[in-house]
Amino acid sequence: MALIARQVLERYPRLRTSWAVRQASAWRERRSWRAHPRRMASWYCDTAELRTRLIVSNLELPEAAHLCAPTSILVTLLDSDGLQIAQTRVQLARNASAVVELGELLPRRLRAAVASGQVVADFEGPQLGSSRAYLHWYNDRGLTSSHEKFGLTLPAVGGYWAVPDVRDSEDYRVHLAVTNLETQTYVSEVTLKDDEGHALRAQVWLPPNGSRFVSLGELFQNPNGFLHDQPGVLYFGNNSQAAMYYYFVHNARLGTWRAQHL
Repeated sequence: MALIARQVLERYPRLRTSWAVRQASAWRERRSWRAHPRRMASWYCDTAELRTRLIVSNLELPEAAHLCAPTSILVTLLDSDGLQIAQTRVQLARNASAVVELGELLPRRLRAAVASGQVVADFEGPQLGSSRAYLHWYNDRGLTSSHEKFGLTLPAVGGYWAVPDVRDSEDYRVHLAVTNLETQTYVSEVTLKDDEGHALRAQVWLPPNGSRFVSLGELFQNPNGFLHDQPGVLYFGNNSQAAMYYYFVHNARLGTWRAQHL
C-alpha cells in the first residue's frame, strides 16, 4: 500500500501539497515522536513529610519557533523496586507548561506512602531545548527544586560523585536519593571521610529501574560521632551505569529540605 502511495505521488507531485497528504505526513511524524520520545527521568517521593510535583514546558525557541507544536507527555511512576504503579498522558499546548502533582496520579492506597520512586517523562514531540523536566519537592514549611540532567547516559566523572560539607546534626541531616535508569541491577560504593581523611564505607544496591532514599544514619553507624562535629566529604561511586543522583539536606528542627543533583 505504501509503495502504491509513493508511486502515485511521484506521478502526480502536486498531490504532495494536498490536505490529505499533509494530514498523513503529520500523523506519521506524531507516531514517530511517540515511538521515539525524548525520555527524561528523576527521583520522586510522596509522603506525609515530602511531596513531589513535575513541571515540563513546551516553549518555542527563537531560532526554531516553527518546531514548537502541541504535543503530549507520557508520565510514568515506578515504585522503589522499579514496578510501574501509575501512568497518564498529559496534553501540552504550544508555548504552555504542565504542572503535575505526582501524588494525585497514585492509587489512593499509595498516596502519602511512596518513600522513593522513579518518575519517567516521555516528551512526545520535537526535541526542543525548552522541554526539560523540573521537580519540586515540598511540604507545608518549604520547597526545594532541581531538574533532570538529560541523563539516561550519565558517564562517570573520575569514578565518583562527591558531596562536600557533610555534617550530621538536627539542623543538617544528609540523605541520598538514587534512581537506576537501566534494566539491570546497580551497586555503588559509598565512602564517608572525616576532616582527617579517615573513612567509612558502605554500599547502595538498586534493582532494575529501582530507587533508594537513604540517610547517613542508615548507611553508617553513628556518623555524628565519626565526623566529631566537623564537616566531612561523601563519595558516591559511579560504576558507569545510567543513574540519577541527588542529595537532600533535612533540617529536622525547622522541618525543611534542600536538594541538589550530582
